[in-house]
Amino acid sequence: MAIARDVFDNDEQVRFDDFAARAGVGVGTLYRNFPTREALAVAVYEGEVAALCDQARDESRSAGDNLDAFLRGFVDYEVAHVGLARTFAAFVSPAVQADGGIQLESAVDDLLARAAAEGAIRPEVEVGAVMIVLHGIGSAIDRPLWAAESRMAVELLIAGLKSPAV
Repeated sequence: MAIARDVFDNDEQVRFDDFAARAGVGVGTLYRNFPTREALAVAVYEGEVAALCDQARDESRSAGDNLDAFLRGFVDYEVAHVGLARTFAAFVSPAVQADGGIQLESAVDDLLARAAAEGAIRPEVEVGAVMIVLHGIGSAIDRPLWAAESRMAVELLIAGLKSPAV
């Protein structure tokens, strides 16, 4: 999986059988677990979604601080892994992407609820509004100043989420 993630992230053009060689496993093992490039991309995608959801559920800091860190980290992740985004768009079905979006939205919703209960953000914030901003960031990767604009957009989002008393 780590090899596939790196290949996809670096947008390398390798034959499917070459994934096995790079991972140090036999071709039969590759095909038994991932019969197609698409199946391998789906597995990587699902792993990435799970990792992002885990970050949203980090309870080692206050919910407000975690929300800020998650949103900034999400943008940093998107900027650092444009190759993965392109691979997922090409090989992962819309249904699988929708399921990943639902999982991520649930994790963000939980994070928003905790931050609102803590008084760190406005209580009326809807998860859909936050997800629209995150989706917009992810869909604009071909803009010339995308990385800087994405970081600016997330800072505007964070500032807008804050409770007036914060």
